[in-house]
Amino acid sequence: MPVRLNAVRRKLGDERGLALPLALGVTVVLSSLAAAIFTYVTGNQGAAERSTADQRAYGLAEAGLSYAFSTLGNAGDPYDAASVPSTTATLSGGAITYSGTLSGTTWTLTGVGTVANPSGPSAASVVRTVSAQAQVTTSTVPDMRPWNYLFIDQPSGCITLGNSVTIDMALYIRGDLCLENNSQINSPAVHVTGNVYVNNSGQIGSPADPIGEFMAGGTCSYAGTPTTCGPPAQIYADAIGSTPPSITKPTADLPYWYTNADLGPQSSCTTGSFPGGFDNNPPTLDVSLGEVDLTPNSAYDCRRVEGGVEVARLSWTPGSPGNLNIKGAIYIDGHITWSNLNLIQYDGRATIYASGQIRVRNRADICGVAACDATWDPRVDLLVFVAGSLISEITGSDISGDIGNHVNFQGAIFAVNDFEMDQNTTFWGPVITRSASISNSTLMNAPPFPITEYMLGMPVTMMTVTEVEPVSGSYAG
Repeated sequence: MPVRLNAVRRKLGDERGLALPLALGVTVVLSSLAAAIFTYVTGNQGAAERSTADQRAYGLAEAGLSYAFSTLGNAGDPYDAASVPSTTATLSGGAITYSGTLSGTTWTLTGVGTVANPSGPSAASVVRTVSAQAQVTTSTVPDMRPWNYLFIDQPSGCITLGNSVTIDMALYIRGDLCLENNSQINSPAVHVTGNVYVNNSGQIGSPADPIGEFMAGGTCSYAGTPTTCGPPAQIYADAIGSTPPSITKPTADLPYWYTNADLGPQSSCTTGSFPGGFDNNPPTLDVSLGEVDLTPNSAYDCRRVEGGVEVARLSWTPGSPGNLNIKGAIYIDGHITWSNLNLIQYDGRATIYASGQIRVRNRADICGVAACDATWDPRVDLLVFVAGSLISEITGSDISGDIGNHVNFQGAIFAVNDFEMDQNTTFWGPVITRSASISNSTLMNAPPFPITEYMLGMPVTMMTVTEVEPVSGSYAG
């Protein structure tokens, strides 16, 4: 037994020298594996950093393209090939370069983003480039800006707002503005080409609730003393300047619409009738009908249909409220009024011309909705009255639009001559007039939605508009 045990021991002793090579082999394998893992991790980290740099460069390139579009959009003349020069700027994380080239009426705008290469200072920067095209077009469109103001076109004298007059719609005065007593203007914008005189408790905006913008081309005074256009003159606005926009009062072409209205002296009803007709002695434009009541005691329904399509309508159904249906451009050679003292709700959109005056009797309401409130949507229901110029030469009066006491009105009025609004009246919508007299305790509200869409018959000035529009599908990068 001892002999056999010793033999085993000798045999095992002879293998003790294998441990070192085995340990070295394992070490070599582990070292190679660690090196491979390090190389893999390092490579992935570098790729991730390179990908991040690429994305950052791409974002900067897109920012550069946006700068190029903005520069072109604000250019004085987008047809000028030098409107978007090559420009480089430093932003957070890198740099941008933007530029534009013009071919005909098409711009190719380019943005380039550059960031440092994460591989090291000697490595080339990471650069991305994107581009897109823009088309320049010029068109002639109606200037709808006057239809979002109480627009008073009086280059001489002073427009005076008296006791407790409150105006909540934008105000444009070509001339001077005088605020007396407790008159308050809360308009989002007040634009006056002349001087502004504030007396007593008259005020534009308030310290707690300033209006958005005040612009006066002249000077400001408070209590007869010239002062700064701002709080010293009881004028409170977020922005105060001296360059009001240049807007002109449009011209009403009465002879044209007398002849070409959808319903009028030259275009009678094809279905039904209008009481008394649209003129007594065509083709003479002379207010021959006298006073025409749109809302008499009995109903009427006048329609004009062409090619199976209704192009115009003027119809009335008495009631409480009564209903006035309107459509198209309509011309009446007379003064327009309504005597119905119940609420008149109108439906539809129309421009109605009167050769003479628009006369709204005391306590006569006409609204686009039964509640006469801010639920009115002029994009759906809008009544525009145009009061003609055949006033002074026939009646001796310069008043084109005359709104009585305790009236509610929703719509718009264009007065060739002057406009007068009496006490305790609420008016929703724009007024465009030569001069205006606005009495005590009246309220003028902006329409719930701005009037931006031209409606047939509305007096407008045409203007040339140049626009820059992206070309669909032109983006590359």
